[in-house]
Amino acid sequence: MHNVNIDALNKTIDKARQDPSAVAQQVSFDGEWNVADGPQFRATIPVPNGDAVTFEADFPPPMGGTGSAPNPLAYCFWGGLACYAMTYAQEAARQGIELRALRARAEARVDQSRALGVTDNAPVEQIDWQLDVDADAPAERLQEIKRIADEHCPGVYCVANPIDLHTHLNITADSA
Repeated sequence: MHNVNIDALNKTIDKARQDPSAVAQQVSFDGEWNVADGPQFRATIPVPNGDAVTFEADFPPPMGGTGSAPNPLAYCFWGGLACYAMTYAQEAARQGIELRALRARAEARVDQSRALGVTDNAPVEQIDWQLDVDADAPAERLQEIKRIADEHCPGVYCVANPIDLHTHLNITADSA
Protein backbone atom coordinates (compact mmCIF):
# COMPACT_ATOMS: atom_id res chain seq x y z
CA MET A 1 0.00 0.00 0.00
CA HIS A 2 1.45 3.36 -1.14
CA ASN A 3 4.96 1.85 -1.38
CA VAL A 4 4.89 0.05 2.02
CA ASN A 5 5.26 -3.75 1.91
CA ILE A 6 2.70 -4.56 4.61
CA ASP A 7 3.35 -8.32 4.51
CA ALA A 8 7.06 -7.84 5.19
CA LEU A 9 6.26 -5.24 7.85
CA ASN A 10 3.80 -7.56 9.64
CA LYS A 11 6.35 -10.42 9.63
CA THR A 12 8.92 -8.10 11.17
CA ILE A 13 6.41 -6.96 13.82
CA ASP A 14 5.64 -10.60 14.70
CA LYS A 15 9.36 -11.34 14.92
CA ALA A 16 9.89 -8.32 17.19
CA ARG A 17 7.04 -9.38 19.47
CA GLN A 18 8.70 -12.77 19.93
CA ASP A 19 12.19 -11.33 20.41
CA PRO A 20 12.74 -7.55 20.33
CA SER A 21 16.50 -8.04 20.00
CA ALA A 22 15.91 -9.80 16.67
CA VAL A 23 15.16 -6.46 15.01
CA ALA A 24 18.13 -4.54 16.42
CA GLN A 25 20.48 -3.37 13.67
CA GLN A 26 24.10 -2.29 13.87
CA VAL A 27 24.89 0.83 11.86
CA SER A 28 28.47 1.47 10.84
CA PHE A 29 30.14 3.40 8.04
CA ASP A 30 33.31 5.38 7.46
CA GLY A 31 33.83 8.85 6.08
CA GLU A 32 36.85 10.74 4.87
CA TRP A 33 37.92 14.38 4.83
CA ASN A 34 38.86 15.66 1.39
CA VAL A 35 42.17 17.55 1.59
CA ALA A 36 41.86 18.71 -2.05
CA ASP A 37 39.20 20.85 -3.76
CA GLY A 38 35.53 19.89 -3.70
CA PRO A 39 33.13 18.85 -0.98
CA GLN A 40 34.97 18.61 2.33
CA PHE A 41 33.64 15.27 3.61
CA ARG A 42 32.45 12.06 1.96
CA ALA A 43 31.02 8.80 3.25
CA THR A 44 29.77 5.77 1.42
CA ILE A 45 26.80 4.34 3.26
CA PRO A 46 25.72 0.74 2.66
CA VAL A 47 22.07 -0.03 1.96
CA PRO A 48 20.29 -3.35 2.68
CA ASN A 49 20.16 -4.52 -0.95
CA GLY A 50 23.97 -4.61 -1.02
CA ASP A 51 24.51 -1.33 -2.85
CA ALA A 52 25.85 1.85 -1.30
CA VAL A 53 25.13 5.56 -1.55
CA THR A 54 27.78 8.25 -1.32
CA PHE A 55 26.96 11.32 0.75
CA GLU A 56 29.05 14.46 0.47
CA ALA A 57 28.98 17.41 2.84
CA ASP A 58 30.54 20.84 2.66
CA PHE A 59 30.33 23.89 4.87
CA PRO A 60 28.98 27.06 3.29
CA PRO A 61 31.66 29.61 2.25
CA PRO A 62 31.32 31.75 5.42
CA MET A 63 32.20 28.65 7.45
CA GLY A 64 35.30 27.81 5.37
CA GLY A 65 33.77 25.50 2.77
CA THR A 66 32.86 25.92 -0.85
CA GLY A 67 29.14 25.32 -0.48
CA SER A 68 29.37 22.59 -3.14
CA ALA A 69 27.34 20.04 -1.14
CA PRO A 70 24.74 20.13 1.64
CA ASN A 71 26.06 21.13 5.04
CA PRO A 72 26.19 18.37 7.69
CA LEU A 73 23.15 19.65 9.58
CA ALA A 74 21.05 19.49 6.42
CA TYR A 75 21.61 15.72 6.45
CA CYS A 76 20.59 15.58 10.12
CA PHE A 77 17.42 17.55 9.43
CA TRP A 78 16.70 15.53 6.26
CA GLY A 79 17.28 12.21 8.02
CA GLY A 80 14.93 13.10 10.85
CA LEU A 81 12.28 14.39 8.49
CA ALA A 82 12.56 11.34 6.23
CA CYS A 83 12.23 9.05 9.24
CA TYR A 84 9.17 10.94 10.48
CA ALA A 85 7.41 10.97 7.10
CA MET A 86 8.25 7.31 6.53
CA THR A 87 6.94 6.35 9.99
CA TYR A 88 3.72 8.22 9.26
CA ALA A 89 3.30 6.49 5.87
CA GLN A 90 4.09 3.11 7.42
CA GLU A 91 1.53 3.55 10.19
CA ALA A 92 -1.11 4.75 7.72
CA ALA A 93 -0.55 1.58 5.69
CA ARG A 94 -0.80 -0.58 8.82
CA GLN A 95 -4.15 1.07 9.57
CA GLY A 96 -5.40 0.56 6.01
CA ILE A 97 -5.41 4.25 5.13
CA GLU A 98 -4.25 4.82 1.55
CA LEU A 99 -2.21 7.98 1.09
CA ARG A 100 -2.60 9.80 -2.21
CA ALA A 101 0.23 12.13 -1.29
CA LEU A 102 2.51 12.89 1.63
CA ARG A 103 4.83 15.87 1.63
CA ALA A 104 7.17 16.80 4.44
CA ARG A 105 9.03 19.97 5.36
CA ALA A 106 11.80 20.68 7.88
CA GLU A 107 12.62 24.12 9.22
CA ALA A 108 15.19 25.26 11.77
CA ARG A 109 17.26 28.31 12.57
CA VAL A 110 20.95 27.47 12.89
CA ASP A 111 23.21 29.73 14.99
CA GLN A 112 26.82 29.14 13.92
CA SER A 113 28.35 31.29 16.68
CA ARG A 114 29.00 28.27 18.93
CA ALA A 115 30.71 26.39 16.08
CA LEU A 116 32.96 29.41 15.62
CA GLY A 117 33.86 29.40 19.32
CA VAL A 118 32.46 32.86 20.04
CA THR A 119 29.37 31.98 22.17
CA ASP A 120 27.80 29.12 24.09
CA ASN A 121 24.51 29.57 22.20
CA ALA A 122 22.64 26.44 21.25
CA PRO A 123 23.24 25.79 17.54
CA VAL A 124 19.58 24.78 17.10
CA GLU A 125 16.82 25.56 19.57
CA GLN A 126 13.86 24.15 17.65
CA ILE A 127 13.20 21.94 14.65
CA ASP A 128 9.80 22.03 12.94
CA TRP A 129 8.63 19.04 10.92
CA GLN A 130 5.43 19.52 8.96
CA LEU A 131 3.49 16.84 7.10
CA ASP A 132 0.93 17.61 4.39
CA VAL A 133 -1.32 14.57 3.97
CA ASP A 134 -3.80 13.82 1.20
CA ALA A 135 -5.97 10.79 2.04
CA ASP A 136 -9.59 9.66 2.17
CA ALA A 137 -9.78 9.49 5.95
CA PRO A 138 -11.31 11.61 8.69
CA ALA A 139 -9.02 14.24 10.20
CA GLU A 140 -9.27 12.46 13.58
CA ARG A 141 -7.77 9.26 12.12
CA LEU A 142 -4.98 11.18 10.41
CA GLN A 143 -4.24 12.99 13.70
CA GLU A 144 -4.16 9.62 15.49
CA ILE A 145 -1.59 8.36 12.99
CA LYS A 146 0.45 11.50 13.71
CA ARG A 147 0.29 10.74 17.44
CA ILE A 148 1.52 7.20 16.78
CA ALA A 149 4.29 8.48 14.49
CA ASP A 150 5.32 10.95 17.23
CA GLU A 151 5.58 8.00 19.68
CA HIS A 152 7.21 5.42 17.39
CA CYS A 153 9.52 7.36 15.06
CA PRO A 154 13.23 6.74 15.78
CA GLY A 155 14.04 10.19 14.38
CA VAL A 156 11.65 11.87 16.82
CA TYR A 157 13.23 9.91 19.66
CA CYS A 158 16.79 10.81 18.63
CA VAL A 159 16.00 14.52 18.38
CA ALA A 160 13.87 14.71 21.54
CA ASN A 161 16.06 12.63 23.89
CA PRO A 162 19.69 12.81 24.90
CA ILE A 163 21.75 9.98 23.43
CA ASP A 164 24.99 8.84 25.01
CA LEU A 165 27.70 9.99 22.57
CA HIS A 166 31.29 8.80 22.78
CA THR A 167 33.95 10.46 20.64
CA HIS A 168 37.36 8.93 20.02
CA LEU A 169 40.62 10.02 18.41
CA ASN A 170 43.10 7.62 16.82
CA ILE A 171 46.42 9.19 15.94
CA THR A 172 48.46 7.72 13.12
CA ALA A 173 52.14 6.98 13.77
CA ASP A 174 53.15 9.68 11.24
CA SER A 175 51.38 12.37 13.29
CA ALA A 176 53.18 11.69 16.56
